[in-house]
Formats: sequence, structure tokens, C-alpha cells
Amino acid sequence: MGIEHIGGNIRRLMKIRNLTIPKLASKSEMGTAAISNLLNGKAEPRSSTLIKLANALDVRFEALLVDTPHLESIRFRTAKTLSGREKAERDQIRIETATWLANYRYLEQDLGQDLPYMLEDIIGNNPEIAAREVRAKLNIPLTDPIHDITELIESAGIKLNIRPFGFKKTFGLSVGRSDGGPAIVVNAESGISIERQLFTIAHELGHLILHKTSYKALEDIEDENEEKEADHFAGCLLVPNEALQKEWAGSKGLAFVDRVLRVKKVFKVSYMTILNRLYQQGYSSSFKDLLIGFRMDYKAKYGHDLKGHFEPSTTSELESLPVAPEDPQNLDVSDLMEERYSRLVRDAYEQELISLGRAGEMLNLSIYQMRTLVRSWQVPA
Repeated sequence: MGIEHIGGNIRRLMKIRNLTIPKLASKSEMGTAAISNLLNGKAEPRSSTLIKLANALDVRFEALLVDTPHLESIRFRTAKTLSGREKAERDQIRIETATWLANYRYLEQDLGQDLPYMLEDIIGNNPEIAAREVRAKLNIPLTDPIHDITELIESAGIKLNIRPFGFKKTFGLSVGRSDGGPAIVVNAESGISIERQLFTIAHELGHLILHKTSYKALEDIEDENEEKEADHFAGCLLVPNEALQKEWAGSKGLAFVDRVLRVKKVFKVSYMTILNRLYQQGYSSSFKDLLIGFRMDYKAKYGHDLKGHFEPSTTSELESLPVAPEDPQNLDVSDLMEERYSRLVRDAYEQELISLGRAGEMLNLSIYQMRTLVRSWQVPA
């Protein structure tokens, strides 16, 4: 590996940590000239130097050594301008996603636990029809909610990773088959609701099915029409017409606001998703009226107007959102937990296919954290 990779890795991590050369020099107890030479590829680093830098940057030693992997079939876009730090975070996520996928493929192959991708033959550009075909392929009746979307996605042969991105200007990314996917990575940054994360899984699945030709590494700007199509797909997948009609009719004895809150709990989605689906199915001729009515009823009953804390400040902003930023009576983290990758790591470790240290690398845990995890696998006697 050339020293240029080390300099690039350190430079990217410095941006993420908001560290200048003098600040990094102070934290690592090194000279600024030594760090500058390393960043510019003018010096061959010693192991002791890299250890100091890794500790100062709060990363594993290996993070400084890795060659920068490249994904060709990735969809990782945003409609908002990213700062320098956020661009560095984005680049780091791309690298870590490529490493995660390589580890995932290694585990599947060594354990003989490859799963076929079950949705490859669904072709078309109609979001509602595609959503219905996905349900049919995965044997989920149109009258039923999806109780565990993570298990459903993983059993369909799609790799899933829920993790913080370091910024909130995008909610997720997806990777095509040519790079070891299909895979979906969801932003679990603090402040992004579980409802939003769950919707993002369905949204990215929409891209994988509807927009197969859009997976290009250099595309960073969102296509508004494709985003709307993926949103519509997600709403139809999570809340099909038949299921909404069934649940809405079954809660007719409740006031409108409680009816929405009850139905949103059944489907594990945002109340905004329910309002959108009610509007799309013709329960109201105006989404704005639905939203205002819900807000007024919620304030009258629960004493909160849903402005500020729960929502953007204007209705026009809300009309472009399929999911509320935060939800009343919201879901919690136990409602959305992916499991297959960590299970494969455990299987490989227990079958002595990988060491404790390698298992820790795959799960981004220190040796101490990995030992603690291994102990926690045992059911208390």
C-alpha cells in the first residue's frame, strides 16, 4: 500500500473531527511539520506514529492503512449542499459501506449461507404496481401490515445496515448487485425518528426496483421525480390500499386524531404517511385540510400544536414530506433492528472461521467491547 492512502485517510478523518494540523499535532503530541509531510506523502510513517494519530483521531489503527475502496453501483444522493465536514463523512460512509459489503460476502461464502435476491425479476416504473408485486413475491397479503421490515428485507436477499451518518441531510443509500448488493444503508443519526428510518428502507427498496439504471458512483444530486416515485412506492408497500381500508374501517368508533394514531401504530409508520395515504385513496380532496384537521384535533385533545418540535413551521414544507420529522406516540429503537450480519459474525467466530479480533473489526468494536459482546451472547443460567 502506498503512503498516499495514509495521507488521504488522515485528511478525511481530520475533516470529520474538525481538526486542523495544529490541533491534531497537539492531540497526538507530534510536530506540525511531521504531520504535513505525512499528509503530503513526503514521509514514510512509523507504526508508533500511526498509533498516535489513530488515538488522536479516535479510530482503529487499521482505518489509517486501508486502501480506499470504490463502489460503482451506489445511489447516495442529497438535495442539500454538504459542508466540507459532511462531504468527508459521506466519503467515509462510502468506504465503510464497501468494507462492510466485502465482509458480508466473505461471511456468506465461508459459512455457505448465501441468500438469493428474490426481487430481481420485478421490472416496471409504476410505484403502486411494483409495491404490490413485492408483497406478492414475499407472500405478504395486501390486507396485512409488515410487522418486521428488517427481517423481510434480509430474507429477500438484501443486505441491511442501520448506522449513523454523522449528518442529517440524507436519510439513506443503496448499492446495486455489481458491488455485492443489493444493499440498503439507513441513517440512524440522533434525531432521525424510527418512523423515518423504517420509511427509508422501503424508499431505498423502491429505488432498487424502479430505478435500476440510476446506480452511478458520481451522481450526487437527487432526481426529484425519482424521489417522489420512491416515496409513493414506500407508502404503497407499507400501507396498501386494502390494508388501510381494513384498519380505517375497524377504528371508525374513534375520533379522527386517535384513529390516525391507532392506524399509524398498526403499520409502524409516521402519521404523515397515514395522512398521505388517506389523501391518495380519496378520503379527502385536500391534503392540506387533512393536515390542518389533524393538527387542530391533536392540539385540542393533547395540548400540543405539533409545530416546532414535531414539524417544520409551514404547511408548504410539510406537503413535500412523506414522513414527519418526529411523531407523537413514536416507535423506539426496538421496532427496527437488523440482525443477519451480526449473526453471521457470531456464527463465523463460534465455528472458529474468524478470530475475536477479526470479529471485532467486522462489527467495528474494540477487543474489550468484543469480549463483552461474546459474554452477552450467553443466556444467564
